[in-house]
Amino acid sequence: MTHRNRAAISFALLAVIGMGILAVLPAGKLLLAASGVLAVALLLAWLLVDRLILTPAALMAREAAYLAQTRGNARAPIFPDRHWLGELVPSQIKLAESITTSQNAFNAELEKATRQSEEQKRWLEVILVDLAEGVLVCNLNHQLLLYNQTATRLFGTPEAVGLGRPLFALVSRAAILHTLELLEHKRRSGLPGAEDTLPFLCATADAKRLLEGRMGLILDPAGKTTAYVLTFTDMSGRIDDLERASMVRKALTRDLRQPVANLRAASETLNGYPDMGPDVRQSFDRVILDESRRLSDRLDELAKAYRGHALGRWPMGELHGSDLISCLDRRLSPSGGPRVTLIGMPLWLQADHHLLLLLLSQLARRLARQFGVNEIDAETKLGDRRVYLDLIWKGDTLSDQDIKQWLFEPLEGAEGSETVYDALERHGAEIWSQPAGSGHALLRLPLLTPLSAPVLKQEADRPPPRPEFYDFSLLAQHADVGDLAGRSLKSLTFVVFDTETTGLKPSQGDEIISMGAVRVVNGRLLTGETFERLVHPGRRIPPESIKFHHITDEMVKDKPPIAIVLPQFKDFAGDAVLAAHNAAFDLKFLHLKEKTTGVRFTNPVVDTLLLSRLADQHLEDHSLDGVALRFNIDIPDRHTALGDALATAVVLVRLIEILETQGITTLGQVMRLTNMAAQMRANQESF
Repeated sequence: MTHRNRAAISFALLAVIGMGILAVLPAGKLLLAASGVLAVALLLAWLLVDRLILTPAALMAREAAYLAQTRGNARAPIFPDRHWLGELVPSQIKLAESITTSQNAFNAELEKATRQSEEQKRWLEVILVDLAEGVLVCNLNHQLLLYNQTATRLFGTPEAVGLGRPLFALVSRAAILHTLELLEHKRRSGLPGAEDTLPFLCATADAKRLLEGRMGLILDPAGKTTAYVLTFTDMSGRIDDLERASMVRKALTRDLRQPVANLRAASETLNGYPDMGPDVRQSFDRVILDESRRLSDRLDELAKAYRGHALGRWPMGELHGSDLISCLDRRLSPSGGPRVTLIGMPLWLQADHHLLLLLLSQLARRLARQFGVNEIDAETKLGDRRVYLDLIWKGDTLSDQDIKQWLFEPLEGAEGSETVYDALERHGAEIWSQPAGSGHALLRLPLLTPLSAPVLKQEADRPPPRPEFYDFSLLAQHADVGDLAGRSLKSLTFVVFDTETTGLKPSQGDEIISMGAVRVVNGRLLTGETFERLVHPGRRIPPESIKFHHITDEMVKDKPPIAIVLPQFKDFAGDAVLAAHNAAFDLKFLHLKEKTTGVRFTNPVVDTLLLSRLADQHLEDHSLDGVALRFNIDIPDRHTALGDALATAVVLVRLIEILETQGITTLGQVMRLTNMAAQMRANQESF
């Protein structure tokens, strides 16, 4: 009921009550006439109140609501002409005028800012179109927010370049994450130049080309990273220029020497023997003529080849081992190999990447011819202030005489007359050969460690490892090794896996959000054979869990559930021996999903935590970080499922080597001894 209706009812009640009072008094007729006059007076009073107070007030209320909703920019507000509201109406008129003025000023500024934004956008589009570099802007989920046409042409896969598309469908993952980690470390630590960009080298996702990149962070007003920008340049064009320049240098330093020497010898002979006979002189004149023509023709060829090409220097930078070996394998494939396979944990290198590719290509071909091998393993290891790059083959070691002969052979495709020795000298390295065990040998090349390595080593903000999980009865369910019991550990195929989860309590509803795995075959970590999936957990990811693995709800919102991922992992694992660190924890999650997914793992399972206790019983720290530190293993992607699986795989290979020295060589021995260790550990926990 409105205020106006309430007032009308009130006046009517007053009139009725007045008439009733007058009706019961004496002299009824006179009083009845008086009551009529009172009723008319009350009615007139009501009309005045309604017209001059209630109606203007209702109009004022509607106009106030209109001003609040439209902010005065649709029409001029309407106010009453006659009223008994005093200063309320003029005050509201001033308020409406003030709101309208402010709104008009706001609209003008907004229109101006919009025009400026559109102009800046047009300028940005013009700049991006004209840039020779490919430009990508990505969010922290590594999805594309912006790109230019050069990037589309650079990657050669227009369908993969688009807003919201994943960055790692275009380029290899390791270099991007490494550079982002370095920039974030500089920002957090307040190091000088924290706002600077950093250069890096990486391969395209198909490993067909090497790219030179540069990364910078995009920060919000609070200084927090919200995105990052990447620029890319295709190194293949620059390498073509360098190879062309190499041809020029080679001609100047070697190809032109012979005709110049012949000219000089003929001229000196003619000058030294002025009395020689006409026939002899004619032969020398012919030499001078022929060599002059030959020299002139060669100079013309060089002039055409050199025109428009500068003699640049070879690029030097950080390079990830997986990118290097992938490009090396592709480089060797067209000429028939040998096939080069990366094993072990790939590390970062500091190198003249093109010269290093030439050097490794030549060494691999020499090894193939020397020993008749068509498969070579490549592995990177941390050494004393160096990264060792090993080429491993089945056969005898190289003799010192062979190595010395190779050192002074011309390096095919290299600058000028450079040799293998020159390439090694540029990297401050020398090569040697030594046995690698089990009938294998290796050729070792020590390379520089990346300049950024000391920064990462000092980083102390790693989250702590997850606690040990003591449901060792799960391991007993996977202890039946059958015919594998007598097999040596090195002859087995392992699938080393890890999970990231919403929390540490699988029996209380925590779920898997990421799975990663890698194969270890015949003691070789096959970095190229991996499994990696994000999983939608069907629930929110707690913030206290995100700070460990950095996987957010946004990252998994479109990912498949565990019912789809687990059968895929089952296919990847096959009948291999499963291995994990603190394996009971990961197995508990798999065990709880057997009924809902229909996937049951009956594979034997090896726990590297228990293997570590078996190998080094006197030590206390058997966490993955502790064991990795003991073996000098760098874990660049700690607390990611694939990163931890790779680290665990390296740990597994090292532990197998140690156990063999202790006489523990077969799977049956390991299962029996680790089961005993698990039982002892479980008994200790019961007290």
